[in-house]
Amino acid sequence: MMNGSYNITMITPLGPEKGTILLNADEEKLSGILKIMGNEKEFTGTAKGNSFEFSSELKKLITKIPFSAKGTVNGDTMEANIDSKFGQMKIIGKKA
Repeated sequence: MMNGSYNITMITPLGPEKGTILLNADEEKLSGILKIMGNEKEFTGTAKGNSFEFSSELKKLITKIPFSAKGTVNGDTMEANIDSKFGQMKIIGKKA
């Protein structure tokens, strides 16, 4: 089950960023909160089995960074690939 809080590292072009993500899947609906890079963003998306997808937006200084994420949860480990206008990034994490 993917529900829960994860301590994450986002691999960005400017180096790794530490944070947390809360995932809450209810059937095929996903909601959560991403806390990273000084942001705290609620999001919604979809979940199916151990896979999930969501979109959101982060802000770094004065730049808004919209992105979409696709990932999986296997046991206590989550991984996601991020597509943004600044290129691709990766999130890796362990259940808190």
